[in-house]
Amino acid sequence: MVLPPLFDPSLEPELGPDDELIDVNAHFVARLAGTGAVAALAEDYDLGRRGGADPAEDRTRALFARAAAQVTARGGHAAGRLRAMGMALRLAGEADPALRLAADDVELVDGTTECGADVALAAQRTELLGPEARWTRAAAPDGRVHLVIETDQQLPAAAVLLKALGPARVVLCGRFATAHREALRALAPFSAAAGFDDWAPAWRLGKEWSGDGTPVRWVRRAADWPAGAPWAGWLAPDEAAALPAEAWRDCRGAALTVARLESWAEVTGADGRRTDLRSVLDAADGALFRVELLVGAPGVSAEETTGTARSLLSGPGPRLAGLSPFRLPTARGGTAPRAWGGVPLIRHPAPGHDLPRWDRFSGPGTLDETARTAAIGALNAELGAVADLFPGRFACCVLAAPDGAAVWEPSAAVVAGQGPGPDGRGPGSFVVNLRTGSAFRLHPKLTPVVERLSSGDTAVLDRIGDAARRKLTDRLVQAGVMRRSQ
Repeated sequence: MVLPPLFDPSLEPELGPDDELIDVNAHFVARLAGTGAVAALAEDYDLGRRGGADPAEDRTRALFARAAAQVTARGGHAAGRLRAMGMALRLAGEADPALRLAADDVELVDGTTECGADVALAAQRTELLGPEARWTRAAAPDGRVHLVIETDQQLPAAAVLLKALGPARVVLCGRFATAHREALRALAPFSAAAGFDDWAPAWRLGKEWSGDGTPVRWVRRAADWPAGAPWAGWLAPDEAAALPAEAWRDCRGAALTVARLESWAEVTGADGRRTDLRSVLDAADGALFRVELLVGAPGVSAEETTGTARSLLSGPGPRLAGLSPFRLPTARGGTAPRAWGGVPLIRHPAPGHDLPRWDRFSGPGTLDETARTAAIGALNAELGAVADLFPGRFACCVLAAPDGAAVWEPSAAVVAGQGPGPDGRGPGSFVVNLRTGSAFRLHPKLTPVVERLSSGDTAVLDRIGDAARRKLTDRLVQAGVMRRSQ
């Protein structure tokens, strides 16, 4: 079984005794986002071997790459490692002619993964996947292989690996391959595959991401729930409500995708269905849940979404996990609904989208794309430094509540700036926060203190005067790199 990039690195398939996994996804992440690779990226930006026409921007990229290398080397906290991985992938792919990478997504430079022709062209043009093609061919030199395509993000890499392995011995499987079988049958190079298999693996959290190493089954639908075994999941509200009360006894954490939250008795999912979740919250500790809030659902204003997001920041119940753009799921078969959650809408077909997942739409009281993007940006700016949002849609993020004992933000690092520095004021030390995407220069006298603090030595704050300590901690808390637990 061959698993192409780009897929959630915290998940692994459950294999039978005779199955062998060739995890190309893990190989790709390790090659581009390992400590040494990211440190080399930083050096390339500093020396002008990489980047654009603006030296200051390149020095800033070098600074963030060094922070990512430090956070990766530190290990431990999942959110910090995933943010560092996301920064590394974004920087590694920014000059690629075909693909732009993010922690949990891929964008085509030209087109969309909803268009098969765009995917095929991107697979031909990308320069990011050559080492993985060679490695996979060496790891599976002959015999039948199953290429697992679970998501659209994997499509360009899957096309590259299919050609590298030789399509005549490759069977396509996985959720996405099954859902779009007919379109892939007509799309080269997928059309040359040996066939399709409706099978898709069950998934679990990898041992290094599951907290204590206990196998934790990953659940997307109520039907996936493994009775009597530890599990975690990312669920639509109606799927959460479909689980029996006893299921929550073994749950290690769950994220709920919510498009509108009028009350816990009226929770609307991405498909427009309203669900009463009060029985779920009665059966499980509210702190077990996080909420992915969708922005831009039909009839939902920016003001309503902002109010909902703020209400989820604290309290005994479910808390905010993150903000995502609302996308209207494509209707498969039959007549597409003309309303969502009681709001009338018009679907706008997209010619050429033979691999559709979402329908473009318009409706009364609905944010357009510009307003939706602005609303997400404003909320992230407001909440980024104060809310412990997920670094992306990663399974492992649902597991653990934020570690209240941690003082230093695990996604931040103290980094030495080379040469003129990103601000043009010469060499110095900077605090870089990968969670907020911000950085600031440290006063030389405070650098040793903040470096000790970032390494976990909170007692260092007791060695400076009260006024200096208050000023420093206020600045660090405001920047989102320190929690005020002193």
